[in-house]
Amino acid sequence: MTVKIEPDRLVKISELHTDTAKWVEASQEGPLLILRHGKPAALLVGLEAFEELLDRLQLRAELDRRERESQGKTTLEELEERLAARIRTK
Repeated sequence: MTVKIEPDRLVKISELHTDTAKWVEASQEGPLLILRHGKPAALLVGLEAFEELLDRLQLRAELDRRERESQGKTTLEELEERLAARIRTK
């Protein structure tokens, strides 16, 4: 899988080091690809996006487990509804 990052979301590691607070704030609006010597080195994402990613991974794992146990009786849509309910209660 290839991650598509817009050119304005590419940050040299020296720029990150110089103005970390600016780039951490920018990461709240979408991921930033950190470059070292012009090559991808890291991805900086905001906390909210990271938590959403973890929730989705957890749901995917739960779906896989349930599918193995019940031959697919639990749908992805049902698990997404549970995630939405969990998020609303946070």
